[in-house]
Amino acid sequence: MNEISRRAAFEAMAEAYRRWGWLAADLDPLSLAPRGQPPQLSPGGYGFLPEDAEPLRQTYCRRIGWEIGHIQNAERRDWLVSQAETAHPPADLQRAIDLIAQAELFEDTCYRRMPTAKTFGLAGAEGLLVLAGEVLRAAHEAGQSDVYVGGMHRGRLTQMALLFGKPLAQVIADAQGVPEFPHDYGASSDSPYHLGWHGLSPIGPRVWIAPHPSHLSIVAPVALGRARAAMENGREILSVALHTDAAFAGQGVNGELLQLSELPAFSVGGTVHLVLNNQIGFTTDMRDARTSRSCTDYAKLVEAPILHVNGEDPDALCRAARVAAAYRNRFKADVVVECIAYRRRGHNEIDEPRFTQPRMYRRIDEMTPLSRRLAIAHGLEPDLGDLESALDKAFDRAKAWRPNVPPAPVGLRADINRRMSASVRTGLPADVLRDLGLRLTRVPGHIALHPKTGRFLHQRREALASGSGIDWATAEALAIASLAAEGCAVRFGGQDTARGAFSQRNLYIHCNRSDDVHFVFDGIGTRPQIHNTPLIENAVLGFEYGYSTGKPSGLTIWEAQFGDFLNVCQAIFDQFIVCGEDRWLLESNLVMLLPHGIDGGGPDHATAHPERLLMACARNNIQVMNPSTPANFFHALRRQVLADWRKPLVVLAPKALLRHPAARSELSEFSAGFAPVIERKGDGKHVVMSSGKLAVLLEAEDSDVTLLRLEQFYPFPEAALAALLALYPDAELIWAQEEPENMGYFQWLAPQLERIAGRPWRLVTRPANPAASSGPKSWDDRHLKTVIDTALSRQEGADSTGRSSGTCQDRLDAPALRATGNRETTK
Repeated sequence: MNEISRRAAFEAMAEAYRRWGWLAADLDPLSLAPRGQPPQLSPGGYGFLPEDAEPLRQTYCRRIGWEIGHIQNAERRDWLVSQAETAHPPADLQRAIDLIAQAELFEDTCYRRMPTAKTFGLAGAEGLLVLAGEVLRAAHEAGQSDVYVGGMHRGRLTQMALLFGKPLAQVIADAQGVPEFPHDYGASSDSPYHLGWHGLSPIGPRVWIAPHPSHLSIVAPVALGRARAAMENGREILSVALHTDAAFAGQGVNGELLQLSELPAFSVGGTVHLVLNNQIGFTTDMRDARTSRSCTDYAKLVEAPILHVNGEDPDALCRAARVAAAYRNRFKADVVVECIAYRRRGHNEIDEPRFTQPRMYRRIDEMTPLSRRLAIAHGLEPDLGDLESALDKAFDRAKAWRPNVPPAPVGLRADINRRMSASVRTGLPADVLRDLGLRLTRVPGHIALHPKTGRFLHQRREALASGSGIDWATAEALAIASLAAEGCAVRFGGQDTARGAFSQRNLYIHCNRSDDVHFVFDGIGTRPQIHNTPLIENAVLGFEYGYSTGKPSGLTIWEAQFGDFLNVCQAIFDQFIVCGEDRWLLESNLVMLLPHGIDGGGPDHATAHPERLLMACARNNIQVMNPSTPANFFHALRRQVLADWRKPLVVLAPKALLRHPAARSELSEFSAGFAPVIERKGDGKHVVMSSGKLAVLLEAEDSDVTLLRLEQFYPFPEAALAALLALYPDAELIWAQEEPENMGYFQWLAPQLERIAGRPWRLVTRPANPAASSGPKSWDDRHLKTVIDTALSRQEGADSTGRSSGTCQDRLDAPALRATGNRETTK
């Protein structure tokens, strides 16, 4: 082999080690399976002897597995190869061994003194603290003043006590069940391993540890959203996400999060993902936990580098942490470090893992404490400092622990119901709004308009000039523009939001002849962020919620393409939006727009399931409304910023009403304020109340019936409604809805309506049904017509026997109405 061929052959072998060497690395502290021997690494295949490949083995097959072969970006890959093949200064082994020994002492003390407490301890994986601690240290040295962490259960209390600066006595008190707040504080609090923390880490940077629920990995997008808000507020930040192997491989939200990572609307300058692989998921073996070779394979989606590290090698852990932090800072991209360790005890401290993993736990039982083995190997003695005495004092103090309780957020105070019921000044003079609106219609001369876009802008100008016929999209744009003009930061995103799924917005005007784009809000105050999102609901909603908690003075809006897309992110809604303030004092004024209405498109996308939304309402935790006028929607959006309280708002947004001629507002209506109930006077013999689209359709009919539109469901506008009902003491009271009897509003509304009126209400609705609507539009049209006719007392031939019959088709052909007590459902 001549020299040129030899060099080419060696480079080919080196490239094989760069791509496959990680498979032969010494990564498993338990050595449960033999190390891999990929045939691509055989020196003989390249014409070399084993000793010729030894430098490559020392680089790529020791205690760090450099999985970088999937990275196509040459600059990033070359940088990583350089990091792998360049000598690094040794880690501070004394500091690492001290931290591991302190973690062992903390874990063992808690286990001994609280044997029945569930703490989801870190025993067996203390190396994670070395890894995470070095990431914090690198952040501090890089000038990143704030680190935002989306965490996990495993080792939560140990991390809080030794890494994140939470007072030791408070950590112990939490673990012993000492309430975080007094019982009359107005909050429910949470389990100790769910609680968050913010403060100064002993390593240097400030940390914000997101509180989290038991839905694994779901907190990560929330923490990243909070980090994004801090970044926009001028903070130098680092985002860190902690995962376990089973959760990172199994939870789809991690793939969603990676997909968002380098999009301009969601970037946080890269996230360092630390994955603790304890080689078991509760009781599930790795062979049942995933199809992929590694638990970190999701990261290949975005070509993120993956560093696999033996969790018992402090030098490797520190080096991997430094490389990961440097990569993130250099390329503003995500990076993953997998710390391979084990779980010395069960899933929690009272769980017995030997039922299902006897072989693994025989090996674990043979393992002496890591700090002792490291001390012998390196001739170093662990320094526990005063931790042992501090722990004794902490347990003593925890017995009488009285937390330093902050003042309750406005949303939890006793007067919150009065505050939320009070009128908020949201109106603006017509001339101010007309000027803002007309500015939204001005397009630079070089933008050639699509004919329909030109017609859209022309109609908007005409409505603004005349002060009449303001449609939904114009009202929304006026709310955003007015807030931006007042200095408010507005962020509005969702699937196809910029144009609008129903072509109603057109906030970016695209030139019909070139790629030029005009943003309609250019030059108006603080430039709003309006962005489309990928076809992702779960991580996006979590991100927007987290962002809203970090921007309480701004307006954050998330729009689902259709209301039933909330199904996909139910955990974010249930665990954060509904009770984030109640559990963790997180204040949010996030607006969720959920397009809702049975419009003949079939069961999918017909409903945002208001019955589920309303069942989640308690103690003024959220707002739920179905506004029927553009002006009221305008006031609702502005109220989110101008009120002295912060609560999430769920809007059952319109579809058919976007262009309905009866769903228009006069410009003068924008100078008033939000109306929770709207009255149209009639003969007073019958009072029909409804909401949203049905309310508009009822009012468009030729009828003398008194009509009430319930615009806000929660908090329930009891005083406003009671005042109106008092005007009709003898009227028949009817609630009408287009949703089936088992869905919609009435099951939640009925007790409140009857309490206020002092008499029962009659329900007019379609029959209970598994699906939200019919398939054929003609069937839905017949149902809707019957509901309208019945509500307005124009329906004859009611069957009052209470009988029900057969299938949906049977009902359509059956008598038009059946009475069930005080309920009437269309057939």
